[in-house]
Amino acid sequence: MGVLGESSVVLIPAVHKPFGAVTQEFSPIRGFGASPPERIGIFGEYDYNGLAKRVEYCFEQSVSEDISQLKVGQRGCVVILTGKVSSRALLNRLVTLAIKVEGAALVEIYRMRFTEEDCLVSEEIAA
Repeated sequence: MGVLGESSVVLIPAVHKPFGAVTQEFSPIRGFGASPPERIGIFGEYDYNGLAKRVEYCFEQSVSEDISQLKVGQRGCVVILTGKVSSRALLNRLVTLAIKVEGAALVEIYRMRFTEEDCLVSEEIAA
């Protein structure tokens, strides 16, 4: 009941950015001198999973609720969220934060569970 669906995928595009957008420093003409924004780490260093780490850091700085069971991944400029959070409202807030991180073009949500719905199901079973 508290799962979006075993195989459901929800895609949330960043409407203010073109898919695969890169910063002005990245130019194919200049060659490999600069990295695309999804490969930049928290401290500006090259990091293959930099976007996911920067999204996690943004969540840590902005969200006071428990998100320890949330997993953040990336595939290129796509942020992938999976796991368990307390509510749909929190998930909406996390998606909004993730899409604002430099380099994110899309947010995918896989098999997300909500603890508030798990509690409701438990109460219904007990009744």
